[in-house]
Amino acid sequence: MTSQVFYRKWRPLSFQQLAGQEHVAATLRQSINLDRISHSYLFCGPRGSGKTTTARIIAKAVNCLNLCQGDPCNECSVCQSVNDGRFMDIIEMDAASNRGIDEIRDIREKVNFAPVQGRRKVYIIDEAHMLTDQASNAFLKTLEEPPAHVMFILCTTEAHKILPTIVSRCQRFDFRRIPSNVIFQRLEEITQAEGSAVSADALRLVARYAEGSLRDAENLLEQLVVSSGEEVNLEAVEELLGLGNSERWLELAEHLLMGNTNGGLDVVNQAAWSGTDVRQMHRQTVDLLRASMLLKWGNASMVELPDHVTIQLQELVGQLPPWRIMKALKIWGEVNLRYDAPSTLPLELAVVEICDDQAVPSAVLRAAVPPYQAASPDRAQPRSVQYGPIRPPAAEPIDAARSGPRADLRHRQPAAVANLSGTTSHSVAAVDGDFESRWMAAVKELGRHKGKKYNLGALLRDCKSDGVSVEGDTMVLAFSHRTHLERMQEEMDDPMGKRTVGETVAKHFGSPYDFKLVLAGSDGNGGGNIKPSQSSPLVRTALGMGARILEETAE
Repeated sequence: MTSQVFYRKWRPLSFQQLAGQEHVAATLRQSINLDRISHSYLFCGPRGSGKTTTARIIAKAVNCLNLCQGDPCNECSVCQSVNDGRFMDIIEMDAASNRGIDEIRDIREKVNFAPVQGRRKVYIIDEAHMLTDQASNAFLKTLEEPPAHVMFILCTTEAHKILPTIVSRCQRFDFRRIPSNVIFQRLEEITQAEGSAVSADALRLVARYAEGSLRDAENLLEQLVVSSGEEVNLEAVEELLGLGNSERWLELAEHLLMGNTNGGLDVVNQAAWSGTDVRQMHRQTVDLLRASMLLKWGNASMVELPDHVTIQLQELVGQLPPWRIMKALKIWGEVNLRYDAPSTLPLELAVVEICDDQAVPSAVLRAAVPPYQAASPDRAQPRSVQYGPIRPPAAEPIDAARSGPRADLRHRQPAAVANLSGTTSHSVAAVDGDFESRWMAAVKELGRHKGKKYNLGALLRDCKSDGVSVEGDTMVLAFSHRTHLERMQEEMDDPMGKRTVGETVAKHFGSPYDFKLVLAGSDGNGGGNIKPSQSSPLVRTALGMGARILEETAE
């Protein structure tokens, strides 16, 4: 005789046995008890949360000959036939493999036939989001007004892919991930009924690893019982899941929290060389750091770890400041192993960043340091870069009388720059930055903003960096095409568009500007007013750094 797998053998047979979906079970039981049953239901939620099982319970309940407060009795001939898979009026269809319009037409032709064994004919359509658009549209009318003896139940893990017109014709129920403590209780019941000896710590680890899917947990439990024999302990689960020694992850978490760089790097590399999956290494350590955070803030009841591990973490976090726990959890949790799973480098960098209090945060490095340094003409090798603690620049005293909205760099001590273009000399005050890179950064950011009608960044790309100049407090934007000029003028006439451009430019150039839009190559009103001196790369660089031309003297 062929034995059934656990998830089929121990599938709930009534609403009362549903695990973790009490909000769904209570509503459906009451509707069946009051005989206020909908003709179509939509069950959505993660895999293994009980959607198809609930659909079968409904199908059994609406045909049961002896209902018990909305629950099927599981004793009458109909219930026995359903439980044995012999009931002809429950039709299950997998939309992943029967997703075309022909299958839907077949349903439409058969719905008018009366039930064979029961009172209602129930269609359960699993993975309903896989139906094609043509099949879904052909299904609409039948779903909205089926014969009185027909009921449709659609199950899906991706409700957002189902046509809104279908969703609006169904009563929707959202299934939740099953909490690990509920999965643990269900696994305990199964092991007791099966007569298997599985330790509580092993069951808790299985429940956590299943991530809210009872079906996954039951499959894993059966695999453990078959492979480990009569007794299943925590070590057997760790070996099956490839988690390695849990003491190793606890040691790594301690090194991260205590700031021990050498110890953390040693554990990461030893685990990798022993064949441990770095993804599992990362995941298990995240769980321990999260538990440390919960313990630090007095939420021990939410920690689902073995007692001896919880005790060790409790002793450790009592000696640590809160900021160190948060820093370790945030940095370690943000490590991305999706594209470079075999490498330990992302984890090693995270260890150094967590443990070294003088290290520059990775977010700052990504924003401030380019991926490479340009080599000088006579040296092909890239320049070496040394990083140190980032310190804010010393603040300069500013005259209170000059601190209004238009206080700018002209009020600081200017630095003399002579013969910049060969024909004129200017007195400018410079700060950090580069004109071209700042302008391109501003245009790139504005590319994410749509104005009244047009994309602001797309219009401003017509103003090349050599067509943008600064005259005092005004930034002159010279457009190559009149159409772009007119469209940008229309956007600048809108207060919202003008404010968006002004704030973005001020953010990248360090001070606010008024704007003047001109056409490149025209007369004084159309872009020809860009002075020849400002075409000098050195002058333009100084202007881009935030400098102002105070005076021009012809030689």
